[in-house]
Amino acid sequence: MFPKQNLERNLNVQIATSGVMDNAISLWLQMYENKPPWLGGEEDIKSMNLPAAIAEEFARLILTEFEFNLEGSARAEFLNQQFENYLNNFDNIIEMWGALGGIAIKPYVSGTDPVTGKPDGIQLDFVQANRFYPTAFNSNKEITGAVFIDTQRVGDYLYTRLEHHSLENNHYTVVNKAYRSERLNTMTTEDDQISVEHPFMQEVPLETIKDWAGLAPQTDMDGIERPFFLYIKVPRANNVDSHSPLGASVFSRAVEVIEAADKQYSRILWEYEAKEAAVDAASDIFDIDKNGNPVLPKGKERLFRTYDTEGKNNNAMLQVYSPEIRDSSMFRGLNEFLRRIEFLCGLAYGTLSNEEQVDRTATEIKASKQRSYTTVSNMQKAWDRGFNDIIEIMNMLCDLYDIVPPGDVQKTCSWGDGVLEDTEVEYQRRWSMVLAGKLKIEKFYAWYFGCTEEEAKEYIPEEPQYPPDE
Repeated sequence: MFPKQNLERNLNVQIATSGVMDNAISLWLQMYENKPPWLGGEEDIKSMNLPAAIAEEFARLILTEFEFNLEGSARAEFLNQQFENYLNNFDNIIEMWGALGGIAIKPYVSGTDPVTGKPDGIQLDFVQANRFYPTAFNSNKEITGAVFIDTQRVGDYLYTRLEHHSLENNHYTVVNKAYRSERLNTMTTEDDQISVEHPFMQEVPLETIKDWAGLAPQTDMDGIERPFFLYIKVPRANNVDSHSPLGASVFSRAVEVIEAADKQYSRILWEYEAKEAAVDAASDIFDIDKNGNPVLPKGKERLFRTYDTEGKNNNAMLQVYSPEIRDSSMFRGLNEFLRRIEFLCGLAYGTLSNEEQVDRTATEIKASKQRSYTTVSNMQKAWDRGFNDIIEIMNMLCDLYDIVPPGDVQKTCSWGDGVLEDTEVEYQRRWSMVLAGKLKIEKFYAWYFGCTEEEAKEYIPEEPQYPPDE
């Protein structure tokens, strides 16, 4: 996270988020990158990398049968082409969105038509939460002003571009400023890993960086009703900062339990290491190398632990060390932590944990699956609404820059059912449609048995009275 006071001073704005929220986003990012603050230490804590696994699983569930298409006009076809550039990488975008609690999306015009000289494309900039700072939001917590951060490293310096969007009384302003940092440590290699004490050491022209050369220092527009960006947040209450317009990570409520699980996992690793089978052997039963060290059997060096018998009354030259390992009880404890994490994140039991270790009733299993179904469905609805906003902004840009003539844009966004399906509810719904004469029986059987309608006819009795046995 960048120092907020520097952003506020350089752009003459006030950031609308608290230090608590900034710290939470930094923590979620550390956890997602498998660098939580509790690693190492005296207990030598290792990580199970649970946050990344949780974010990835939500992305998988959300996009299991995702399909997206725009049609209806030349405008729709153009917008559909712009979307196609990003849908192949959409799982990564969803994963980062879930990990950090939300993502900002900023459509912008690009390219130049050789005939008209006007922009001929629209790009989408997906800005993760640690590079997005709200500056204004309304009573519905809809963000109307924000600062976006872009960085590039050139030589020994980090260059940072601040882009501030603000909307007041239908007047829209975009301000761009670029800065050069202090000279960097020559060992630093990646922009995302750079820790710069003074990132805004000196303001520089936007033309300093090739990718920023075409940007105007300030753009003003009138008659604008909504910002040229949107923020999609994870659809759960933010219990880290209830006043913030930002969302909370999919694993935000499980941070302490994830830490406890990592500690339990580390204890298990230590249990195996400390009680690894070995042979304690007197060093004088082995040959000695030129350095005075015992020569252990080749390939078995790890098995032997030698000791000096000098001055000791040693009755046994070889002793086997093979204590009992308490892995069963320790793994049961870890499994309970994992189940708690699943509950707090809204995942079904068995996603991370081992359900075979726990006896559960059918009712509990059903409730667990329904929890996951509801969580993921809400996430899909959030993105469905987000797509509507993206299309609205892209339409505004098309009109503003006269890129493509206006036309009807019909969105088809299908999330499917697949693993998200509540099978019992869907089963009863479809059978009710059969009984009401609104669905052909062969279509019902084709869905149920996963076959074609022709194949399904083989299952149909002469006078169907009941649905097929489950």
